[in-house]
Amino acid sequence: MTNLPADVDERYRLLAARRGWPAETETAFRAAVTWYRTLDEAPGPRSYFEYVDDGLVDEGARWLWETVDVDEETVAVKQIDISSTGIAHRHWWQNLDDDYGSLTDQPLDLDQPGLASITDSAFFALWHAIRDPKE
Repeated sequence: MTNLPADVDERYRLLAARRGWPAETETAFRAAVTWYRTLDEAPGPRSYFEYVDDGLVDEGARWLWETVDVDEETVAVKQIDISSTGIAHRHWWQNLDDDYGSLTDQPLDLDQPGLASITDSAFFALWHAIRDPKE
């Protein structure tokens, strides 16, 4: 039994089956989904950041995050990945992990060179332009 919407529950059931996860891995994954959902749906201030790869992984690729503060750390609750070819994916509690990537499980390092603050409108303009993988 889960408190996830039926389509999200089915997505994660299929992901676990496809990856051959043992029951304890699926349980731990679903616990992480619930934790991120709680953070995402909680009221409170949000911050938005972008990082553009300068050639370390995929030159020109971009990552954007919506974050909340948790125990003095900056935790991503939404993430946009845009490859250098322009292909974009989004990750959040409804699509925490897929064949294209996953929501970062590490707090953002606000001192990382190249990490820049952006506006919520800049973030959501991209967020809403990306199709959900289930569509």
